[in-house]
Amino acid sequence: MKEVLIDIYKIKSLYSGLGQYSINYANELMRQPSEEFNFFFLIPEKLQLEKIEFGNLKNFNSTKLDLQKRYFPGFNKPYDIWHSIQQFPSCFPNKKSQFILTIHDLNFLIEKNEVKKLKYLKKLQENVDRADYITTISDFTKKTIESHINLRGKTIRTIYNGIMINPQGASSKPGFVDDKKFFFSIGIFNKKKNFHALLPIMKHFKDYKLILAGDNDTSYGEQVQQQIRNMNLEGQVILSGKISESEKIWLYSHCEAFLFPSLAEGFGMPVIEAMMFGKAVFISKFTSLPEIGGDSAFYFDNFDEEYMSLFIQKELSYYKDNQEILSEQIREHAKKFSWQTCITQYLNLYHTISHKY
Repeated sequence: MKEVLIDIYKIKSLYSGLGQYSINYANELMRQPSEEFNFFFLIPEKLQLEKIEFGNLKNFNSTKLDLQKRYFPGFNKPYDIWHSIQQFPSCFPNKKSQFILTIHDLNFLIEKNEVKKLKYLKKLQENVDRADYITTISDFTKKTIESHINLRGKTIRTIYNGIMINPQGASSKPGFVDDKKFFFSIGIFNKKKNFHALLPIMKHFKDYKLILAGDNDTSYGEQVQQQIRNMNLEGQVILSGKISESEKIWLYSHCEAFLFPSLAEGFGMPVIEAMMFGKAVFISKFTSLPEIGGDSAFYFDNFDEEYMSLFIQKELSYYKDNQEILSEQIREHAKKFSWQTCITQYLNLYHTISHKY
């Protein structure tokens, strides 16, 4: 059997986008038995697999990152294929391994200052130069890579993310929720998420609450909290922090709409998660989001308070008047982004590579 190592180091930040991608990639890969490949998973040195909340990682063949692997890659065990499922790998393969690099986004072009942009571009260029194959998660990201990185003749293959959430799964009502209608959004609090654009519109939705879930223990999270206090919205806007999977399912199930005004996404997993529940999704028109949302989302043209408020009122009314039909259409769109499809495409890629050498 061919040996394939998958670098899922980012499960150390399990509730980040890359953490979720890593755990779900590994779980789905193990659900699709292969007589052709034996898989190994590179994980953080101090990670205790038995404490991972979901999946069956304790049954995985795992190898832990250590100083040797990180700083002396020439001594790393050669695998037939070494796949880093994020663009800044925890370590690099022995040169005898065929190296696949998955690039999720170039959001640093928006988030960072000029000095840091050049630093990140230089590092990404070096990683691309080391790779034998490049994959990415959206055509938008593919075009961005082609515009900023010298591929030296290498091609990029787009393989969309899978989404792992079960609308019929166990749900639990969070303790911070009352009986009021609410809008919902989720993500790690950094500036690109643009959550603060949602605060002023709540003055126009007095009967609603806004629940913003995700790690808000960041400088941007502090900024949002201060704005909530300044605008006297403490009783109307809830920063819940991290939530459990069952709470997330409940919030998606019961929200009036999902609001996601992000300025930069390589994919935008929460958008498809909300769509799997048939919800009205209001998102920005930037970066990958129009590609992922397709015709099944409502798009903000700008973030003016009056415009956003009227737009939500109008389109939410349209959605409710046609909810049965629209919900089904939205769910059908979301079904295109399955982990089964994603992993099947990667298995095909592994097969193609392994038969070339």
